Amino acid sequence: MTDIKDKAKGTIDNMADRGKNVTDTMSGAAQGVKNTVSEFADQAKEKVQEWTSEATDAARQAGDKVQRWAGDAYGCTAESMKTVGTEMTNMVRRYPIAAVVAGFGLGLLIGRIARSTSA
Repeated sequence: MTDIKDKAKGTIDNMADRGKNVTDTMSGAAQGVKNTVSEFADQAKEKVQEWTSEATDAARQAGDKVQRWAGDAYGCTAESMKTVGTEMTNMVRRYPIAAVVAGFGLGLLIGRIARSTSA
């Protein structure tokens, strides 16, 4: 009977050791998965930061281009309006009677249009 007890005790000890080995193996595998997921998360974080930086740079460059374009357009428009104003002034000085007649005709035309839309 002692022999059976010793065999049973040995079997139980052997099973306990195997269970501990399985637990250790599973713990090691879980740690490996944790490390892999952690590395993946770090890489993803770095990639998102890189993309954010690139998007910010692209937006800044687009804003700079729009600002330059708007400044150029404003400069061209201001110069064009100044040129038109100067040319109109020169035309009126050169042809004062024609300018008065054209102004009178334009006034009549505007008056007729205003009268027909209000009636």
